[in-house]
Amino acid sequence: MPRLFSTRRLFLAGKNAIYLLILGTIFYTVTLRLPGSLKSEEVVDPPPPRIFCIISTYEYRHTQVAIHTHRTWVRHCDHYLFVSDYSDHYLEPAVFMHMNDRWHRMRAYLEYVYKYHFHQGDWFLYCNDDNFVVVDNLRHMLKTYSPNELIYFGCKMRAPNGLVYMLEGSGIVFSGAALKRFALAALTNESICSSEAKGNDFTQELGRCLANVNVIAGDSRDKLQGHRFLPFDADLHLGSTFNQSLEHHKYFLDRSYYPVIDMHLPVSLHLICFHTKYIMNIYNMYYFAYVTRVFGVPRNLNIENERMVLENKTTLIDQSSP
Repeated sequence: MPRLFSTRRLFLAGKNAIYLLILGTIFYTVTLRLPGSLKSEEVVDPPPPRIFCIISTYEYRHTQVAIHTHRTWVRHCDHYLFVSDYSDHYLEPAVFMHMNDRWHRMRAYLEYVYKYHFHQGDWFLYCNDDNFVVVDNLRHMLKTYSPNELIYFGCKMRAPNGLVYMLEGSGIVFSGAALKRFALAALTNESICSSEAKGNDFTQELGRCLANVNVIAGDSRDKLQGHRFLPFDADLHLGSTFNQSLEHHKYFLDRSYYPVIDMHLPVSLHLICFHTKYIMNIYNMYYFAYVTRVFGVPRNLNIENERMVLENKTTLIDQSSP
């Protein structure tokens, strides 16, 4: 009589069930993890470059100029530092006293930032308190570069002796590697980077020092050869032409690294830095650059911060009224 019950079949059936359970568990686990695995293989955009802003000012300009810069575009830097010849409770600058030469001051500023703030930025922007900077456009330009490159940018010039340098007053941005090389290799070697007073030629000496330690003067123009670091006020570049009879215009025309055609400098749609002739206009420029939203173009906006800027402007106007 055949056996109706087989212990061997029961045993095999149990083993098959275990195998099926294991396979099911593996399949379920893989299925759950698959989207995450695919995501991990996707190309992730690197974080935006961190901009450390160095703003040069003086005691007599603290309340007349620098305070307005502080209340507008400076807040868009990842970190910033005002440098001055005197203390101020609002600006909280790093103070460098008894330095009458501009080259001595710039050397001291850059060395100080390297020693105490190098970890706070990938790129380091040096500018004056009357510059207006569109920091987001600077970040956009620097995305295609590495802070490990030995490079710096600005309004590029060429001296009669062939020395390449950046024009003073138009902003200069250094990669982290360039700032480090300047502080450790250039400043410590008198033969390649002089510590003597240079007066208004201080950015020329800066260019010489950087060239001697293999830091490249980069091209900051856009793909259409529009200039991002402008030598003069915005109204000149957007509605006028250069006047060769003016000394500062002639200086630029004679030394511009790139040819100036028809006495006009093409301006990039992504301009970064320019000089402001009347500092109170900085609030208008800030409003149009950072606050105004173009219809159909999404834009993140911190409403509370912008409201504070406008309130500050109103307060200052009220205080200045007789």
